[in-house]
Amino acid sequence: MAGVAIWLLYGEGYAGSFLYGVGVGIASFVSTAFSVSMLTGHSKAADMMICAASFVARYGFVAVALGVPAYLGLWAVAPMLIGCAGVYLAENAMLLPGVVRVEQDAGRPVRERVERRVRA
Repeated sequence: MAGVAIWLLYGEGYAGSFLYGVGVGIASFVSTAFSVSMLTGHSKAADMMICAASFVARYGFVAVALGVPAYLGLWAVAPMLIGCAGVYLAENAMLLPGVVRVEQDAGRPVRERVERRVRA
C-alpha cells in the first residue's frame, strides 16, 4: 500500500527503492526468526555461537544490501532506508507483546506461572 502511494506521488524509481528497502528488511527479519528458532528448546554453546554470528551477519547483510546501491547511486537512498526502517519498526511492534508477557512472568514462582497457563 505504501509502495503504491509512493509510486503515485513520486514515481517509479522512488517506489522501487522503497520496495527494495522493504525486501531487505524482510529478508533480515526472516534470518532473525531462523536464529531465534535455533535457540528455543536447547542452548548448547555451539548454537549460541551460531546465533550470535547470525545476528552479526544480519546487520552486515543490511549494511551491504543498502550501502552498495546507495554508494553506486542505483537507488534513491531515503525511500530505501525508510522501507527497511519501517520493517524493523513493525518487527519490534510485533514482538513487544511477547516481551511484556515474559517480563510479567519473570518475577513469579514457577508453580504460579504453570497454574496461570493451565487456567488460561
